Amino acid sequence: MPFDQLFLYMVFVVGFALTPGPNMMLYLTHTFEYGRKAGWATVAGITTAFLFHIAATLLGLSALVLASPYALDVLRYFGIAYLLFLAWKNLKTVKWKTTNGNDTNKALKHFYVKGMIGNLLNPGTVLLYFSLIPQFLHPMKKNILLELCGLQMLGSTVTNASVVFLAGFATDAFFKNERNQQWVRYIMSLLLAAFAIKMLFWER
Repeated sequence: MPFDQLFLYMVFVVGFALTPGPNMMLYLTHTFEYGRKAGWATVAGITTAFLFHIAATLLGLSALVLASPYALDVLRYFGIAYLLFLAWKNLKTVKWKTTNGNDTNKALKHFYVKGMIGNLLNPGTVLLYFSLIPQFLHPMKKNILLELCGLQMLGSTVTNASVVFLAGFATDAFFKNERNQQWVRYIMSLLLAAFAIKMLFWER
C-alpha cells in the first residue's frame, strides 16, 4: 500500500477508534473504577473480538449477517441487553474504593472477558469490517483485505491502550475521593445506557 493511502487509512482507523462508542465506554469505565490494568485487560478482550470479526469477514459470514433482515437485529438486541446489564450492574455496586484505582480484587480475566463479549456483540464493528474497510480495497492487490483488517486491529489497539494510559492519570489525581467515584459511576452508567438506546434506533 502506498504511503499516502496508508496514512489516510490509519487516520481513518484512529479516528474511528477515538469516536465514543460502547467499546470506549467499557474500557474507560473499568479504567476509572479499577485502574489502568483493568482498562488494558478490557482492551485486550476487545482486540481478541476483532480477531473473530476478521475471521468472519474473510469467510463471508459478516456479509450473511448484514444481508439477513433479522440476523443483525438479533446481534443488536443482544448488544443492547448487554450494555444495559453493565449499566445496571455498575450502579448496583455499593462498595466504593477509598484508595487509588489500581487496588482491586477482581482478576484481570474478568475485564478481558467483558471486553471481548462487548465487542463481539457490537454491530458497529460488523459494519466497520464489511462496509467501511472495503472502501479502501484495491482490485489489483491480493490479500489487501487481510492487510487492512490487521492494520485496523493494530491501530485500534494502540489507540485504545493509549487512551487508557491517559485516563489513568485522571484516576490517580481525581478519583480517590468517594463522592467523585460515585458521580463518575453514575455518568458512565448513563453513557452505557445512552449507547444502548442509540443502538435501539440504529438503522443500517
